[in-house]
Amino acid sequence: MVKYLYKLKLCLIIVLFIFFDFITKFLATYYLEIRQIDFFSGFFYLHLFLNDWIAFSFYVPFLKILTIVIILLLVFYYIKYESFKKNKIIDLSFVLIISWALWNAWERVFLWRVTDFIWVKYFSVFNLADTYITLWMIIYFVLVVFKKDK
Repeated sequence: MVKYLYKLKLCLIIVLFIFFDFITKFLATYYLEIRQIDFFSGFFYLHLFLNDWIAFSFYVPFLKILTIVIILLLVFYYIKYESFKKNKIIDLSFVLIISWALWNAWERVFLWRVTDFIWVKYFSVFNLADTYITLWMIIYFVLVVFKKDK
């Protein structure tokens, strides 16, 4: 019973974070459609950009197929190699990565683009999901590296 409650909590977290990503992109679309907000003297903007490319504006051919394949591989990897370890931080990192990737994938497959709204000069345009996926991947890799050292 406890095992199922834990999995239910992880599923609820996925739904909540997909909803959070939806809300931030909705607000960006609504408020930034005709204006941009400048921070730090032109270095950082909130600006609506409908991105046909992948995270951080990198171009990849066959993007829709690749997006779905990567998400399926992530889910498969998590179920096969990580879920049995009972490490809550690893579980949370995969749940967050997968939830934000799912919403970006939904946008990419059904809307043909992803809503980006954070623009850093000389770097890229991205959204919160791109940032969170990147941060949680770093956390996961740090956990794996330090776990192997012990």
